Formats: sequence, C-alpha cells, structure tokens
Amino acid sequence: MEYRIYFIKLALIASLFLTGVKAKDIEFSIFELTTIAQKIYQNECSSRLDYLVYWNESECFASVGIGHFIWYPQLVNKKFDESFPKLLTFMKHQGVLMPQWLKESEFCPWDGKEEMEKDPRSNELREFLQQTISIQAFFMARRINKALPKILNATEDSRHGRITKMFNAVANEDSGYYLLIDYVNFKGEGVKKTERYNGKGWGLLQVLECMKDTINPKAEFARCAKKVLTQRVENSPKERNETKWLKGWFKRIDTYTK
Repeated sequence: MEYRIYFIKLALIASLFLTGVKAKDIEFSIFELTTIAQKIYQNECSSRLDYLVYWNESECFASVGIGHFIWYPQLVNKKFDESFPKLLTFMKHQGVLMPQWLKESEFCPWDGKEEMEKDPRSNELREFLQQTISIQAFFMARRINKALPKILNATEDSRHGRITKMFNAVANEDSGYYLLIDYVNFKGEGVKKTERYNGKGWGLLQVLECMKDTINPKAEFARCAKKVLTQRVENSPKERNETKWLKGWFKRIDTYTK
C-alpha cells in the first residue's frame, strides 16, 4: 500500500522531533513512544485492525485510531471531548498524506455503525490508521505535555500543589508516562464540565485528587482510577448501561501496575 511509504517517512520525522526533545520537562524517545503506542493499541483495539474504526451500539460517535479518538457526525450534541479532528489537524501540520475525502472531512461522514460498515471508506481509514501509529503516538505524547497546565488552569490555586505532586509522583516512576498518556487519552483531563455525571468527573484530575501519599504511586493511581470509574458507572444514566464496560476498564487499569 502507498501509505506504507508515508508511514516510514513519518517514523523518521517523529524520531527527529521526539528523540531528546524536551517539552515542559517531559522527554520521550521514539522507542518509548512506540512501546506506549503498542500498549494503547492493545488496550483500545486488542491490536486488531477492525477495531481501529469502531462504533459502540450505545454511542452517537465513532471511535477511531489506536486511542479510539472520538469523532462526531455533524448534527450531534458533543458532550465528550472530540479528539479525532484534533489528530487530523495535527497530521496535516506534520505533512501527513491522507485520503482526499479524509483531508476534506469536517465531520464524521457516518450517522451510525451500520452506515459506517457499509461504506468502503471505513476500511480505507483503518488501513491509513494502521500505517500511522507512530504519528498517533506523537499526538498523544503532545497531549500529556499540555495536560497538567490545563488541569491547573481549571482548578483553584489551593489545589495546585497536591495535584502537581501526585502527577510528578506517577511521572517519575518507571513507565509512569504510559499511565498518564493512556489515562488522558482514555478518559480525558477531567476538566470539561459536560464530562460529569451528577457533578462528578472521571478524568485525570479526579484520579490525581483521589491519590494519597504512598511508596507505590502506580498502584495508588490504579486504585483511584478504578474508584472514579466505578463512581462514574454508579452515577451514569441507567439507559446507558455503563456497567457492561467496567470489567474491561478494570482490565485496562490492571496494566498500570505490571
């Protein structure tokens, strides 16, 4: 496939950008990002091509890419943070060559799972996403560089010290950035007011504020992640039946301590 050529170019470009580059005191090598990308691909897609473009029956959006980035159709209320258009914008800025229809897409072209699966473009999109895993990892790493400032900007000054301390405690652990990058792409920063049930959020902010001082920050992060996700399910609208997802979410969180 022609995308293979572009993927190789992108891997080289990403390595130039990432190896030894420092952004907000966070450094990633291309090896580290590739490792993180493969773990997230396993978490979100079971490393399966067909799951790179997916539509949950109870959702009003497509889940796209190794991070299952949200992509909404045009006439849908965007309750959750829509991340796939941001990835596309990032790819365009990096000079990624993509299918013309995708380059021109302002909104998700499908209104539901059945329509998506009947459209040959869904398979073309899967192939494109499989060949651009490096650049998707690059995009996710940039997001975590902005996560803490975004969280602090949305919270009172009195909470900043504790939040920063817990963030750094996890980041300083071996493979700690995998936890942070994965969780932010999994459940967001936790600052968006529409990402709440009964006023309770479930993002990185809520996990960090739940954490207590410990000699094992990764285990504490995992404990708190499970706690806020359980709270989310308990507060969720009954018609969404979010209980069905909790087991899979916990399985994902269990990778944080391995």
